[in-house]
Amino acid sequence: MPSSASRSASWLLIFALVVPANLAAQDSYKNFNEAFNAGAKLLRDQQYAAAQAPLEAALKLATDDKDRLKAYQALVPAYRQLPEIDKMLEAQEFVIRHTERRAGRSNSAGDLASFLHQRGKTDAAIDRYEAALKTDAKDVAALAVLQTIHTKTKRDPQRGPEYTKRLEALDKELAGQLAQRLEKDAESAPQTGASILKDAATAWLEAGENAKALAAAKKSLASLPEDRGELLVYFWRRGLGDVFLATGEPAEAVKQFESALTVVKIDGYRKDTEKQLADAKAAVAKKP
Repeated sequence: MPSSASRSASWLLIFALVVPANLAAQDSYKNFNEAFNAGAKLLRDQQYAAAQAPLEAALKLATDDKDRLKAYQALVPAYRQLPEIDKMLEAQEFVIRHTERRAGRSNSAGDLASFLHQRGKTDAAIDRYEAALKTDAKDVAALAVLQTIHTKTKRDPQRGPEYTKRLEALDKELAGQLAQRLEKDAESAPQTGASILKDAATAWLEAGENAKALAAAKKSLASLPEDRGELLVYFWRRGLGDVFLATGEPAEAVKQFESALTVVKIDGYRKDTEKQLADAKAAVAKKP
């Protein structure tokens, strides 16, 4: 087995070879898309180490948080291979803080907590994120990772429920902010407003604002219909069906699920929607 000194020397050699190559790669792309596409191709081929340089070039060339989020999400599998955890923390924390949907934030937080556990860094992570919360009590990355750690990785009967309650409150607040932003976006995009309003309705549901969710869904239905392709039409109709069912309008939900089934061709989606349709019909039958 190689000694600690020889292992350190090996990593220094790799660093000396890789860093200049990475810097050169970052200067060889004209724009974000060119760099990102080069990195994405290497990722598809599972060439994670080689993908790091073009994806970091894309990150450097990104001009907004939307592209930065895309680059960091792609960098996660590359950073997972590195001996140190700093870049993985940087990437996943950015992803969690800039992902709009609760489910996406939860998935990234779970992935990061698992990674830290595998690396034996759970206690260090707890210290890191507890310190972060002292600076910003609404740091969603800190809350999401601590909630995952204390409910799954290193269960704590006191801190687990505490962080769960705090995270749920913040998730609702963020969902409400997203819903408001989407409703404003819909006003300036009449051609795509129906789908944007459907997303706003879903966000209002996450925020626990059922009345606002229902209002947004009805406004979506009254807008120019989504017609940019069968799959988008399907997601629009199915999303509206979900909202109507959750807000006590099962008869309207039935109409939307039936409309979704007329355009869907993917078996998995069809089966899911058929189940939702059955649930909606059952809810209609129960209504007085």
